[in-house]
Amino acid sequence: MSGVRPEVGDLIVAVVTGTKWVCTDIAGLKTQQPVWLLRPLYGAAGRDHLRVGRSDIMSYAVAARRGEWIQP
Repeated sequence: MSGVRPEVGDLIVAVVTGTKWVCTDIAGLKTQQPVWLLRPLYGAAGRDHLRVGRSDIMSYAVAARRGEWIQP
């Protein structure tokens, strides 16, 4: 699903590194500059969050939509 913007709960993959992330929030969704908050699929949920801006979100591909995958 490349070219599709992630929504909250989506499983996404960094195109360059192949690391998997979960979109937990989208700040400023109705503004010109939304920011996606991502947490790693594996590891502690309380650390290693990423904040990804609109210009950089295209380097992440949606692997599965919310409800189509489960946390391992």
